Parts: sequence; C-alpha cells; structure tokens
Amino acid sequence: MVYVLDMSPLEWDRITVPPDSAWQKLVDGVPLQQNDIPVEPRFIGRFKVPDISIPTQYFIFVSSHGREILDELAPGCLAYFPMELRVPASMQPAKNYWFVEVLSRAQLIDWDRSETVPRLVRAPDGRESRALAGRGIWGAVKFKAITPDLPPLWREIDVDRPNVNYFQSKWSIFMRDEFWRELDGRFPGQLSARKIKED
Repeated sequence: MVYVLDMSPLEWDRITVPPDSAWQKLVDGVPLQQNDIPVEPRFIGRFKVPDISIPTQYFIFVSSHGREILDELAPGCLAYFPMELRVPASMQPAKNYWFVEVLSRAQLIDWDRSETVPRLVRAPDGRESRALAGRGIWGAVKFKAITPDLPPLWREIDVDRPNVNYFQSKWSIFMRDEFWRELDGRFPGQLSARKIKED
C-alpha cells in the first residue's frame, strides 16, 4: 500500500512561500542548495509549532526532535537545511529548525499498465515524454509490488526508454504503509497523507 504525504492539517494564519525556482527544482528532481531555502521564513498560527509540518506545498520543516525521529525511521533518506524559523513567542518554538528534502529515489509506478498521455514538454534530448493520464497519481495509476529494498519514503524517478521518457513530478513524496503509520503515530495531528488507490 502506498501513501502520498499531504499538506499540514493545521490551519496556518500566515506562511512563507519558497521561491518558484526552488519549487521547479523539486518538480524536476534537481538537488536543492542552502541558498534555495528562505533564510528567515515567517509563520503565524494559533497553536504550538509542530515538530514536523508542511504548511504549504513542498515546504517541510522539522525541529530537533522531529529530525531525530525522521533519522530513526528513515536513515540516510533526507537532507536538512538549517533555517531561522520566525514565529510568535506564543507558538512556543523550539531552538532549532531545518527545511527537509527527501533524497531517496525509487521507481514504483508501473508505466506499462498505467494510462499515460503526452506531455507538452519533451525529454531533454527531444524524445516524447509521457505522464500519468487524468488525475495523475490520483487517477488510473498502477504500481509494482513493494519489495523489501524499497526505501520507507521516496520520490519517483523517471523511466527512460529508447523512444519515450515517462515523467512523474518529483514533488510528490511517496511512503510505504508501515512508515506512514509509524510517522503518524509519532506526530499525531501534525501530518496528513492520502492513500493511493489502484483502479
């Protein structure tokens, strides 16, 4: 069973949105650098700052405690970029925070059994590029069997064949069922995920 990490269930009153260039890098699978991360992101909410949160698309941050748990559950799968989180004192912030990027990669979408459509953007070498049809990963997608060597969470890699490139946005963070259940149990009410249902 595969889950996709979703935005925070908490209702933030104010968020800092990273630049479009960083978003595009994540979509394309280009590794982020420290200068891609907002130096002093500002957030406002009427709750204690969570140890792990996704207040807006692709902006994942963790406290020291959140980082400790993620490293326990998914060692070697993540990169951390230090940042100065700016929030009101009433939100009881921790001392240190990091922006999180998922580094682990896998290829679990079964492109031979999934319905695809041509993309407007071709592969860098001019070959046809195709993506999932309809609602993408929420539509008619098929997955390969989950194997023991699959990382606990990952971003999908492209599949290159002689005449076609199959592309899935690297923004989506996929998770194994057992990893999501453990993560949700460690951080109750802080994260949200959606289960992918195969047609």
